[in-house]
Amino acid sequence: MSRPMKPRVEQVLVVGRDAAAWLTALALHRALGRTGVKVRVVEMPSLLTPADVYSAVPSLGGLHALLGLDEGAVLEATRGLPVLGQRFANWSRARAPFIHGYDTHRVALNDIDFLQFWVKARGEGMRVELEDFSLAAAAAKQGRSPVARDGERPEAPVSPGYHLDARAYVDLLRRTALQAGIEGRSADVRSVERSGDRITSVTLSDGLKVQADLFIDASGPAAVLASGAPDAPFESWRRWFGADRILVASAARLSPLPAFSHIAAFPAGWVGLHPLRDRTALVAVYDSKVMSDQAVLEALPVLTGLPLTGDAAVEDFHPGARPPWSGNCVAIGPAAVSLEPLDAVQLHLIHTGLSTLIGLFPTEADAMPEAEVYNRSMASHLANIRDFLITHYALNQRFDEPVWDRARDMVLPDKLQTRLRVFAARGRVPLYEDESFQQQNWVQILIGHGLIPASYDPMVDTVPVDEQMDKVRGLLARIAEEVQSMPDLDAEFGGSAG
Repeated sequence: MSRPMKPRVEQVLVVGRDAAAWLTALALHRALGRTGVKVRVVEMPSLLTPADVYSAVPSLGGLHALLGLDEGAVLEATRGLPVLGQRFANWSRARAPFIHGYDTHRVALNDIDFLQFWVKARGEGMRVELEDFSLAAAAAKQGRSPVARDGERPEAPVSPGYHLDARAYVDLLRRTALQAGIEGRSADVRSVERSGDRITSVTLSDGLKVQADLFIDASGPAAVLASGAPDAPFESWRRWFGADRILVASAARLSPLPAFSHIAAFPAGWVGLHPLRDRTALVAVYDSKVMSDQAVLEALPVLTGLPLTGDAAVEDFHPGARPPWSGNCVAIGPAAVSLEPLDAVQLHLIHTGLSTLIGLFPTEADAMPEAEVYNRSMASHLANIRDFLITHYALNQRFDEPVWDRARDMVLPDKLQTRLRVFAARGRVPLYEDESFQQQNWVQILIGHGLIPASYDPMVDTVPVDEQMDKVRGLLARIAEEVQSMPDLDAEFGGSAG
């Protein structure tokens, strides 16, 4: 005897703003619209300013393809640029800047990780930097990157990340969603009605009461729906992130246009330069107990070498996360997790939440056992991303500065301690489930920050030295050839600043 069918989730209400709201609406509509799921959006007032920027890792291109967004059109609409990495400067007073390149392929000789050969050669006196063997880093240094043409993603051995004007990006997402038939309404939230751990309705500022089977909180740090959940407390990560302010501003465009963002440490925190076609977006993350907002604002032209244009904006920063799924409400993006915009993770956090939700979308409106699995998976994803960001602080070599001394001396999460200990011993980073950053990403930042393995894989010694040298020369030649085949960003976009 079969069970009667339970009511399915048919109505999804996204309550939120900015990229989190519209990416969520588009992703759920594209993935589930044909199954009868209707997605509506209550758009709250934006938190973005004219200075805001979205810096994104290469996986955003894959999300755009799934959403039907043309990469070239996205870059054009946002005055954006494709970029191939991040350049870290002044995180150590003794070491030169390094680039974390967006390489997507493992580099190996005879199926042995190239790092192992580099570690041995370095121990024997070689002083060529590891990033010289990174295609993405080599291209970024020369201001080159793959560029979308004629509506097609570029075919290249590396995939670019992106710098996008935030408000223009949200405008594009909103237009695309509305054209796809998603209903949108502009309003704020007056009250949230609950029965136990479930939301029954949301009353809007215009008096309308809205019901749904599944509610998505994409409202940002306020988490207007999720913060009232009885079983989803916010866990602070302040013990690992000392900054409490984020300041955004704009400066004149860089010329020539670089193919990377520049992340420079200073006594109170760090400042990022994110080039766009018509301006340079600046993001400062800092401890206001060490430098006031006004002091940071006045220091930015000196720290960046660029005069500011337009107004700056400052917001409080509270690092941490909450269990994103409670009852029939799922928090996405900044409503679920608050992390520094380091390593271009802002949009990736939204993307991760969405891809996991689509894979676990509830089959019944009344009971949602998927929540437990979703929360466990997201906790794992977010901890891995968080630990990647913490690594920059833990390995800093800025001494006699309170912010940086505390960061270097902090007690690290257990899994991160294991990663660093194993890598320091043998040049291999243990990877776990739910990883966003892969072996090559970890290796680049660990070596860049000066953590050099004490030994190498003994299999390296089974490859004759002459064969090693031939393959290394071949690798460098191939990198040089592939770099030259990529467009020069300044030649491509230098005349499109207006």
